Amino acid sequence: MKSFFRRLRWLIERRRKEAELREELQFHLEEEAEQHQAEGLAEEQSRWLARRELGNLTLLQEDTRAMWGWIILEQLGQDLRYAFRTMSANRLFTLLAVLSLALGIGANTAIYSLADAILLRSLPVSDSKSLVFLN
Repeated sequence: MKSFFRRLRWLIERRRKEAELREELQFHLEEEAEQHQAEGLAEEQSRWLARRELGNLTLLQEDTRAMWGWIILEQLGQDLRYAFRTMSANRLFTLLAVLSLALGIGANTAIYSLADAILLRSLPVSDSKSLVFLN
């Protein structure tokens, strides 16, 4: 339960947490660079080596976000925002797509309702096994 509330709090405080994460990674990068400078390397060389040792900062941020939050919900939100932006930009295409879906769903519902009424349900008689089919 703690994990749920921690992740929920992260979603609410996302911007502040991401700013803290960037600051922390920058701090570690600077500490590594200072450590290399203390060992006698030049400033530019020590920064390059610190970046190399720490790794890809963007990848580290993404991995940390994956541990903190619900990636599936975030991606779903991004996909929905993209879909609504695209649909609002192409209104005629959206209208045609919605109408074709409505027509297809309506036709399928009508066909399956008819098949259910005719083929699948038993007849409303007391002894349906005694009925005879005549050709």
